[in-house]
Amino acid sequence: MAKQKLTILGIVSNSGISKKTNQPFDIKTAHCVLTQHTEEGGEQIVVGTINLPPKFKDVTPGDYLAEFAFGMGYGQDQGRLVPQIVSLSAFGPAKPQPKTA
Repeated sequence: MAKQKLTILGIVSNSGISKKTNQPFDIKTAHCVLTQHTEEGGEQIVVGTINLPPKFKDVTPGDYLAEFAFGMGYGQDQGRLVPQIVSLSAFGPAKPQPKTA
């Protein structure tokens, strides 16, 4: 599966207690710009949101190479196949980080 450039602009956290199961939940939604390559050799820009899987709970805004797969949705998307991020790695050269004192 091809990796695509995903720019995460911001992350919104929605947490609470489920009325249905009475269990706590914490859903992180990333506001993104996805850059895809077309079959004609061009680029297509898609702007939208995607829920982040729990293993990416510590992701911060920035540029990433993302790999997607379809999986079973949950919440409003229960019973639907929805795209999910399965791999996420930094895009481009590493940025210098400030040193702590």
